[in-house]
Amino acid sequence: MSGKKKEMELTLFELSKYLGVEQNTIERWIRQGKLPVSQKGAVYRFPISDLKKWAVKRNISLNLEKQNLPEREAAPLVSLSKAVQNGGLYFDILGDDTKSVLSASLERILKVPREFKTDLLTRLIEREQALSTGIGNGIAIPHPRVPLGYLNDPLVAICFLETPVAYQAMDQQPVEVLFFILCPDLKYHLQLLSSLSFCLRDKSFTRFLKSRPDPKALIQKIEALQTLNTF
Repeated sequence: MSGKKKEMELTLFELSKYLGVEQNTIERWIRQGKLPVSQKGAVYRFPISDLKKWAVKRNISLNLEKQNLPEREAAPLVSLSKAVQNGGLYFDILGDDTKSVLSASLERILKVPREFKTDLLTRLIEREQALSTGIGNGIAIPHPRVPLGYLNDPLVAICFLETPVAYQAMDQQPVEVLFFILCPDLKYHLQLLSSLSFCLRDKSFTRFLKSRPDPKALIQKIEALQTLNTF
């Protein structure tokens, strides 16, 4: 006897982990009619074929062919210079406190899909409230606690603030440069954080940042430092 093959579906928990957003954010999107969903009683199910169409329409990366979702394959290394090229440089970010500069920065970062910006901002603020990512010398490294499955590639977006802001940094000095590390896999995050930390330990590099260099010059500076360290 032949029968129709049952369509693959994700649960609310699986989709939350796979996208890297809170379950209440997904529930809000459901109420707003922004997600394809079927409901049996109080249980939400998300047909994978419909999710694929949803992602394509919004230019969001969703590889739903992998087994045992939301686990991912081992991630290859990515250079810091490539991640910065992916993320971009942004200047004259406005704001007078941590939340406002994080919000203004996310509005400028092009690779974060608009429908995910609010949830990502919430995650970044939660991370700062738990422990400031201000590492000293006017620099902070904002990042969420979870991988962001909706990103195509890992990225490091560098945002230069128009005016330094109090950030509860380790040295209690105001912050003027934000390095956002946003990755679809935790292994990317750990590797990029290590690479960035190596660069920031170089005093010539931190002095160079103060000049607010153009993107090409900054990429060249990072690449020069990469030759001194195996990333």
